[in-house]
Amino acid sequence: MSRHLFIIARDESDLCAYLRREFSGEENVVVFLDRRKGGDRRSGRDRRSAPRTSGTQDRRRAERRVRKFVDTQLRSTGYAMLQIS
Repeated sequence: MSRHLFIIARDESDLCAYLRREFSGEENVVVFLDRRKGGDRRSGRDRRSAPRTSGTQDRRRAERRVRKFVDTQLRSTGYAMLQIS
């Protein structure tokens, strides 16, 4: 069974409460507020303290497309819905 995740923008707490009520009986639906802080976590000081070598691979490469989609949806509609199979 696939799961549905609703990620709600931080400033849309009323929408989050509404969707939690609406989907409270659905076991495959999870609704939560976006907890991420702005900016790339790997920039600045963290990047300088752990330099990449030529053999190091970026483990988060595949995740970037999903993050861009979520960021765009949060800004434009206030929420993003993802289906996880």
